Amino acid sequence: MPTHSAGVADVRSPIHLAPNAAKTFHGLSSLALEHDDADHWLAEGPRAGDLRHAARQVCALAFSGDHPEARRDVHHVLHRLYDLHLARPVPGMTRNQESVELLRLRKQIEQAWQAWEHNRIGEIPENVTPDAIGGAIKAMWRQHAGHNHPVFEFMRTVADRAQIIKYFTTDYALNMRFYDLIVLSLLGIDEDVRMEVAGNFWDEMGQGKAARTHVRLYLDLLDYLGIEDDPAAFVDALGWEGLGGYNLLLYFALNRREYFRSIGALAITELSDPDQYAKLIEGCRRVGIGTDRPSVLDYYSEHVEVDALHGDGWIDNVIVPVLRRYPDQARAVLEGAAMRLNTSKDYWDWQLAGMRSVGRSAPDAVATS
Repeated sequence: MPTHSAGVADVRSPIHLAPNAAKTFHGLSSLALEHDDADHWLAEGPRAGDLRHAARQVCALAFSGDHPEARRDVHHVLHRLYDLHLARPVPGMTRNQESVELLRLRKQIEQAWQAWEHNRIGEIPENVTPDAIGGAIKAMWRQHAGHNHPVFEFMRTVADRAQIIKYFTTDYALNMRFYDLIVLSLLGIDEDVRMEVAGNFWDEMGQGKAARTHVRLYLDLLDYLGIEDDPAAFVDALGWEGLGGYNLLLYFALNRREYFRSIGALAITELSDPDQYAKLIEGCRRVGIGTDRPSVLDYYSEHVEVDALHGDGWIDNVIVPVLRRYPDQARAVLEGAAMRLNTSKDYWDWQLAGMRSVGRSAPDAVATS
Protein backbone atom coordinates (compact mmCIF):
# COMPACT_ATOMS: atom_id res chain seq x y z
CA MET A 1 0.00 0.00 0.00
CA PRO A 2 2.07 2.95 -1.17
CA THR A 3 1.53 6.05 0.93
CA HIS A 4 4.10 8.36 -0.53
CA SER A 5 4.97 9.88 -3.85
CA ALA A 6 5.38 7.02 -6.26
CA GLY A 7 7.78 8.70 -8.67
CA VAL A 8 5.35 8.79 -11.59
CA ALA A 9 6.82 10.40 -14.66
CA ASP A 10 5.38 13.87 -15.03
CA VAL A 11 6.18 15.83 -18.16
CA ARG A 12 5.40 19.51 -17.67
CA SER A 13 6.14 22.58 -19.68
CA PRO A 14 8.89 24.64 -18.08
CA ILE A 15 7.66 27.36 -15.79
CA HIS A 16 9.04 30.78 -16.57
CA LEU A 17 9.18 33.17 -13.64
CA ALA A 18 8.54 36.78 -14.57
CA PRO A 19 11.47 39.07 -13.75
CA ASN A 20 11.49 40.04 -10.07
CA ALA A 21 8.38 37.94 -9.22
CA ALA A 22 10.14 36.27 -6.28
CA LYS A 23 11.47 39.62 -5.08
CA THR A 24 8.02 41.19 -5.42
CA PHE A 25 6.36 38.32 -3.57
CA HIS A 26 8.82 38.41 -0.70
CA GLY A 27 9.00 42.20 -0.49
CA LEU A 28 5.28 42.99 -0.67
CA SER A 29 4.25 40.17 1.67
CA SER A 30 6.87 41.17 4.25
CA LEU A 31 5.95 44.85 4.13
CA ALA A 32 2.24 44.06 4.38
CA LEU A 33 2.76 41.78 7.37
CA GLU A 34 4.84 44.41 9.12
CA HIS A 35 2.41 47.26 8.43
CA ASP A 36 -0.14 48.12 11.11
CA ASP A 37 -2.99 47.78 8.58
CA ALA A 38 -2.05 45.54 5.66
CA ASP A 39 -5.36 46.05 3.83
CA HIS A 40 -4.97 49.83 3.85
CA TRP A 41 -1.34 49.63 2.72
CA LEU A 42 -2.02 47.09 -0.05
CA ALA A 43 -4.95 49.15 -1.35
CA GLU A 44 -2.57 51.92 -2.36
CA GLY A 45 -1.78 51.73 -6.05
CA PRO A 46 -1.28 48.31 -7.65
CA ARG A 47 0.22 46.61 -4.59
CA ALA A 48 -2.59 44.10 -3.94
CA GLY A 49 -2.76 43.01 -7.57
CA ASP A 50 1.02 42.84 -7.84
CA LEU A 51 1.20 40.63 -4.74
CA ARG A 52 -1.47 38.22 -6.01
CA HIS A 53 0.21 37.99 -9.40
CA ALA A 54 3.66 37.40 -7.90
CA ALA A 55 2.26 34.82 -5.47
CA ARG A 56 0.61 32.94 -8.34
CA GLN A 57 3.90 32.76 -10.21
CA VAL A 58 6.02 31.79 -7.21
CA CYS A 59 3.51 29.12 -6.11
CA ALA A 60 3.54 27.68 -9.62
CA LEU A 61 7.32 27.48 -9.50
CA ALA A 62 7.25 25.99 -5.99
CA PHE A 63 4.59 23.34 -6.49
CA SER A 64 4.32 22.71 -10.22
CA GLY A 65 8.00 23.06 -10.90
CA ASP A 66 10.90 21.68 -8.91
CA HIS A 67 12.28 24.78 -7.26
CA PRO A 68 13.16 24.27 -3.57
CA GLU A 69 14.07 27.92 -3.04
CA ALA A 70 10.62 29.04 -4.21
CA ARG A 71 8.99 26.36 -2.06
CA ARG A 72 10.87 27.60 0.97
CA ASP A 73 9.92 31.23 0.27
CA VAL A 74 6.25 30.30 0.01
CA HIS A 75 6.30 28.22 3.19
CA HIS A 76 8.12 30.94 5.09
CA VAL A 77 5.44 33.48 4.17
CA LEU A 78 2.72 30.97 5.05
CA HIS A 79 4.39 30.41 8.42
CA ARG A 80 4.21 34.15 9.09
CA LEU A 81 0.56 34.26 8.02
CA TYR A 82 -0.30 31.44 10.43
CA ASP A 83 1.63 33.16 13.18
CA LEU A 84 -0.86 36.05 13.03
CA HIS A 85 -3.31 33.68 14.77
CA LEU A 86 -0.84 32.23 17.29
CA ALA A 87 1.50 35.08 18.17
CA ARG A 88 2.07 35.90 21.82
CA PRO A 89 -0.22 38.81 22.78
CA VAL A 90 1.84 41.93 23.39
CA PRO A 91 1.07 45.65 23.20
CA GLY A 92 1.22 47.28 19.80
CA MET A 93 0.23 44.28 17.68
CA THR A 94 -0.90 44.93 14.10
CA ARG A 95 -4.50 44.69 12.91
CA ASN A 96 -3.60 42.02 10.38
CA GLN A 97 -5.06 38.89 11.94
CA GLU A 98 -8.33 39.54 10.06
CA SER A 99 -6.78 41.21 7.02
CA VAL A 100 -8.84 40.40 3.92
CA GLU A 101 -5.86 40.70 1.60
CA LEU A 102 -3.59 38.56 3.77
CA LEU A 103 -6.33 35.95 4.12
CA ARG A 104 -6.66 35.96 0.34
CA LEU A 105 -2.89 35.45 0.05
CA ARG A 106 -3.01 32.61 2.58
CA LYS A 107 -5.80 30.86 0.66
CA GLN A 108 -3.93 31.31 -2.61
CA ILE A 109 -0.85 29.63 -1.15
CA GLU A 110 -2.84 26.88 0.56
CA GLN A 111 -4.67 25.91 -2.61
CA ALA A 112 -1.47 25.52 -4.64
CA TRP A 113 0.35 23.72 -1.83
CA GLN A 114 -2.49 21.36 -0.92
CA ALA A 115 -2.97 20.33 -4.54
CA TRP A 116 0.72 19.36 -4.54
CA GLU A 117 0.44 17.49 -1.23
CA HIS A 118 -2.66 15.60 -2.34
CA ASN A 119 -0.97 14.63 -5.60
CA ARG A 120 1.68 12.69 -3.67
CA ILE A 121 -0.54 10.92 -1.14
CA GLY A 122 -0.64 7.67 -3.08
CA GLU A 123 -3.17 4.89 -2.65
CA ILE A 124 -5.57 5.06 0.28
CA PRO A 125 -7.63 2.02 1.33
CA GLU A 126 -11.35 2.44 0.77
CA ASN A 127 -14.32 1.72 3.04
CA VAL A 128 -12.28 1.33 6.22
CA THR A 129 -14.59 0.78 9.18
CA PRO A 130 -14.14 2.56 12.52
CA ASP A 131 -12.99 -0.66 14.18
CA ALA A 132 -10.41 -1.23 11.43
CA ILE A 133 -9.03 2.32 11.30
CA GLY A 134 -6.28 1.68 13.86
CA GLY A 135 -4.89 -1.23 11.88
CA ALA A 136 -5.08 0.78 8.66
CA ILE A 137 -3.18 3.73 10.16
CA LYS A 138 -0.50 1.49 11.65
CA ALA A 139 -0.09 -0.43 8.39
CA MET A 140 0.28 2.83 6.50
CA TRP A 141 2.86 4.02 9.03
CA ARG A 142 4.92 0.80 8.96
CA GLN A 143 4.90 0.55 5.16
CA HIS A 144 5.86 4.15 4.54
CA ALA A 145 9.36 4.97 3.32
CA GLY A 146 9.85 7.23 6.34
CA HIS A 147 9.23 4.49 8.91
CA ASN A 148 12.34 3.82 11.00
CA HIS A 149 14.02 6.70 9.23
CA PRO A 150 17.81 6.37 9.09
CA VAL A 151 18.36 9.80 10.66
CA PHE A 152 17.60 8.30 14.09
CA GLU A 153 19.90 5.32 13.62
CA PHE A 154 22.53 7.79 12.39
CA MET A 155 22.20 9.76 15.62
CA ARG A 156 22.18 6.60 17.71
CA THR A 157 25.37 5.14 16.24
CA VAL A 158 27.37 7.62 14.15
CA ALA A 159 26.61 11.31 14.66
CA ASP A 160 28.93 13.46 16.73
CA ARG A 161 27.87 16.02 19.32
CA ALA A 162 27.65 18.94 16.87
CA GLN A 163 25.48 16.93 14.50
CA ILE A 164 23.02 15.96 17.22
CA ILE A 165 22.89 19.54 18.51
CA LYS A 166 21.91 20.62 14.98
CA TYR A 167 18.91 18.31 15.26
CA PHE A 168 17.79 20.06 18.45
CA THR A 169 17.98 23.54 16.91
CA THR A 170 15.93 22.55 13.85
CA ASP A 171 13.41 20.54 15.90
CA TYR A 172 12.59 23.64 17.97
CA ALA A 173 9.72 25.19 16.01
CA LEU A 174 7.23 22.32 16.17
CA ASN A 175 8.19 21.22 19.67
CA MET A 176 7.53 24.71 21.01
CA ARG A 177 4.23 24.99 19.14
CA PHE A 178 2.78 21.55 19.92
CA TYR A 179 1.02 22.92 23.01
CA ASP A 180 -0.95 25.27 20.73
CA LEU A 181 -1.83 22.45 18.35
CA ILE A 182 -3.32 20.44 21.20
CA VAL A 183 -5.26 23.50 22.41
CA LEU A 184 -6.64 24.05 18.91
CA SER A 185 -7.64 20.38 18.68
CA LEU A 186 -9.84 20.85 21.77
CA LEU A 187 -12.02 23.53 20.20
CA GLY A 188 -15.57 22.48 19.43
CA ILE A 189 -14.99 18.75 19.74
CA ASP A 190 -17.58 16.25 20.97
CA GLU A 191 -17.75 15.42 24.64
CA ASP A 192 -16.82 11.77 24.25
CA VAL A 193 -13.36 12.59 22.85
CA ARG A 194 -12.49 15.50 25.13
CA MET A 195 -10.88 13.43 27.87
CA GLU A 196 -8.23 11.92 25.59
CA VAL A 197 -7.32 15.27 24.07
CA ALA A 198 -7.37 16.92 27.49
CA GLY A 199 -5.05 14.19 28.76
CA ASN A 200 -2.58 15.09 26.01
CA PHE A 201 -2.87 18.75 26.98
CA TRP A 202 -2.29 17.88 30.66
CA ASP A 203 0.89 16.01 29.73
CA GLU A 204 2.04 19.00 27.66
CA MET A 205 1.48 21.08 30.80
CA GLY A 206 3.68 18.81 32.92
CA GLN A 207 0.61 17.47 34.73
CA GLY A 208 0.37 20.75 36.60
CA LYS A 209 4.07 21.16 37.43
CA ALA A 210 5.55 24.34 35.96
CA ALA A 211 9.07 22.89 35.81
CA ARG A 212 7.81 19.83 33.88
CA THR A 213 5.88 21.43 31.03
CA HIS A 214 7.17 20.19 27.71
CA VAL A 215 8.10 23.71 26.62
CA ARG A 216 10.10 24.18 29.84
CA LEU A 217 11.84 20.82 29.42
CA TYR A 218 12.89 21.71 25.89
CA LEU A 219 14.18 25.11 26.97
CA ASP A 220 16.15 23.42 29.76
CA LEU A 221 17.85 21.26 27.13
CA LEU A 222 18.74 24.30 25.02
CA ASP A 223 20.07 26.09 28.10
CA TYR A 224 22.22 23.07 29.03
CA LEU A 225 23.69 23.06 25.51
CA GLY A 226 24.32 26.81 25.57
CA ILE A 227 21.89 27.48 22.71
CA GLU A 228 20.18 30.86 22.80
CA ASP A 229 16.39 30.73 22.68
CA ASP A 230 15.89 32.65 19.43
CA PRO A 231 12.62 31.52 17.78
CA ALA A 232 13.03 33.68 14.67
CA ALA A 233 16.55 32.35 14.01
CA PHE A 234 15.40 28.74 14.46
CA VAL A 235 12.57 29.23 11.95
CA ASP A 236 14.86 31.01 9.49
CA ALA A 237 17.23 28.04 9.64
CA LEU A 238 14.56 25.63 8.40
CA GLY A 239 14.34 24.49 4.81
CA TRP A 240 11.03 24.04 3.03
CA GLU A 241 10.96 20.51 4.43
CA GLY A 242 10.81 21.63 8.06
CA LEU A 243 8.49 24.54 7.35
CA GLY A 244 6.21 22.29 5.30
CA GLY A 245 5.71 19.80 8.12
CA TYR A 246 5.12 22.60 10.61
CA ASN A 247 2.69 24.36 8.29
CA LEU A 248 0.78 21.18 7.55
CA LEU A 249 -0.24 20.71 11.18
CA LEU A 250 -1.14 24.39 11.50
CA TYR A 251 -3.14 24.26 8.25
CA PHE A 252 -5.14 21.35 9.62
CA ALA A 253 -5.60 22.97 13.03
CA LEU A 254 -6.64 26.43 11.74
CA ASN A 255 -9.08 25.19 9.08
CA ARG A 256 -12.11 23.60 10.73
CA ARG A 257 -13.04 21.68 7.58
CA GLU A 258 -9.71 19.82 7.92
CA TYR A 259 -10.49 18.38 11.37
CA PHE A 260 -10.65 14.77 10.18
CA ARG A 261 -7.30 14.99 8.41
CA SER A 262 -5.90 16.68 11.49
CA ILE A 263 -6.70 13.80 13.83
CA GLY A 264 -5.12 11.37 11.38
CA ALA A 265 -1.95 13.46 11.19
CA LEU A 266 -1.70 13.75 14.99
CA ALA A 267 -2.06 9.96 15.31
CA ILE A 268 1.13 9.54 13.26
CA THR A 269 2.97 11.99 15.50
CA GLU A 270 1.98 10.05 18.61
CA LEU A 271 2.82 6.66 17.08
CA SER A 272 6.22 7.54 15.66
CA ASP A 273 7.84 9.46 18.51
CA PRO A 274 8.69 6.68 21.05
CA ASP A 275 11.00 4.46 18.97
CA GLN A 276 12.68 7.40 17.29
CA TYR A 277 13.34 9.32 20.46
CA ALA A 278 14.72 6.23 22.19
CA LYS A 279 17.42 6.13 19.49
CA LEU A 280 18.04 9.85 19.85
CA ILE A 281 18.52 9.52 23.62
CA GLU A 282 20.97 6.67 23.12
CA GLY A 283 22.94 8.80 20.67
CA CYS A 284 22.98 11.72 23.10
CA ARG A 285 24.42 9.58 25.85
CA ARG A 286 27.00 8.16 23.46
CA VAL A 287 28.40 11.66 22.77
CA GLY A 288 28.09 12.86 26.38
CA ILE A 289 24.91 14.93 26.18
CA GLY A 290 23.10 14.56 29.48
CA THR A 291 25.51 12.09 31.04
CA ASP A 292 26.34 14.61 33.77
CA ARG A 293 22.70 15.71 34.12
CA PRO A 294 20.27 13.07 32.81
CA SER A 295 17.23 15.28 33.42
CA VAL A 296 18.12 17.54 30.46
CA LEU A 297 16.89 14.76 28.16
CA ASP A 298 13.53 14.52 29.93
CA TYR A 299 11.70 16.20 27.05
CA TYR A 300 12.53 13.24 24.84
CA SER A 301 12.43 10.51 27.51
CA GLU A 302 8.91 11.59 28.49
CA HIS A 303 7.78 11.23 24.90
CA VAL A 304 9.26 7.73 24.79
CA GLU A 305 7.18 6.75 27.81
CA VAL A 306 4.01 8.79 27.37
CA ASP A 307 3.54 8.65 23.59
CA ALA A 308 3.65 4.86 23.70
CA LEU A 309 0.26 5.20 25.40
CA HIS A 310 -0.92 8.26 23.50
CA GLY A 311 -0.70 6.59 20.08
CA ASP A 312 -3.24 3.86 20.83
CA GLY A 313 -5.21 6.19 23.08
CA TRP A 314 -5.58 8.74 20.28
CA ILE A 315 -6.82 6.09 17.86
CA ASP A 316 -9.16 4.33 20.30
CA ASN A 317 -10.53 7.36 22.11
CA VAL A 318 -10.53 10.06 19.44
CA ILE A 319 -10.49 8.64 15.93
CA VAL A 320 -12.72 5.61 16.50
CA PRO A 321 -15.52 7.53 18.27
CA VAL A 322 -15.39 10.28 15.65
CA LEU A 323 -15.65 7.77 12.80
CA ARG A 324 -18.50 5.93 14.45
CA ARG A 325 -20.33 9.24 14.24
CA TYR A 326 -19.04 10.10 10.74
CA PRO A 327 -17.98 6.81 9.08
CA ASP A 328 -17.64 8.45 5.66
CA GLN A 329 -14.65 10.47 6.95
CA ALA A 330 -12.29 7.49 7.27
CA ARG A 331 -10.59 8.41 4.01
CA ALA A 332 -9.93 11.94 5.24
CA VAL A 333 -8.35 10.57 8.44
CA LEU A 334 -6.07 8.32 6.38
CA GLU A 335 -5.20 11.16 4.00
CA GLY A 336 -4.13 13.26 6.97
CA ALA A 337 -1.96 10.41 8.21
CA ALA A 338 -0.38 9.97 4.76
CA MET A 339 0.33 13.68 4.41
CA ARG A 340 1.97 13.77 7.84
CA LEU A 341 4.09 10.76 6.91
CA ASN A 342 5.23 12.43 3.70
CA THR A 343 6.15 15.73 5.33
CA SER A 344 7.93 13.93 8.17
CA LYS A 345 10.06 12.01 5.69
CA ASP A 346 10.86 15.24 3.84
CA TYR A 347 12.03 16.78 7.11
CA TRP A 348 14.09 13.80 8.23
CA ASP A 349 15.75 13.50 4.82
CA TRP A 350 16.70 17.17 5.14
CA GLN A 351 17.84 16.66 8.73
CA LEU A 352 20.11 13.77 7.80
CA ALA A 353 21.68 15.66 4.91
CA GLY A 354 22.19 18.71 7.13
CA MET A 355 23.74 16.78 9.99
CA ARG A 356 26.22 15.19 7.64
CA SER A 357 27.35 18.68 6.63
CA VAL A 358 28.14 19.61 10.25
CA GLY A 359 31.14 18.59 12.36
CA ARG A 360 33.44 15.82 11.31
CA SER A 361 32.92 13.85 8.12
CA ALA A 362 30.96 10.94 9.54
CA PRO A 363 31.31 7.52 7.92
CA ASP A 364 28.35 6.48 5.80
CA ALA A 365 27.39 3.78 8.28
CA VAL A 366 23.65 3.97 7.86
CA ALA A 367 21.62 3.35 4.74
CA THR A 368 19.68 6.39 3.60
CA SER A 369 16.82 4.69 1.84
